[in-house]
Amino acid sequence: MLHLLVVFSNSWKGLWQKLKTITRKTTPMSFEERIQKLKEVQRGWVNNFRMASILNKLEDLDGWLRNRLRYCIWHHWCRA
Repeated sequence: MLHLLVVFSNSWKGLWQKLKTITRKTTPMSFEERIQKLKEVQRGWVNNFRMASILNKLEDLDGWLRNRLRYCIWHHWCRA
């Protein structure tokens, strides 16, 4: 019998909120600091839920996060 572990929606929402705060365009930090904070949060979260089936959700999150980072770069470039 196969048991699938899932992540509750509240956990996903919490992760998205943390990532949204880090990638907010008005947060004053360099791009390197932003990437470092993202790595810390993602590493901890993925290690915590490594036994769950989260691959599809992580792919969606990756696309969303890339757009947010692109927006941060664009915002910084326009203000410079």
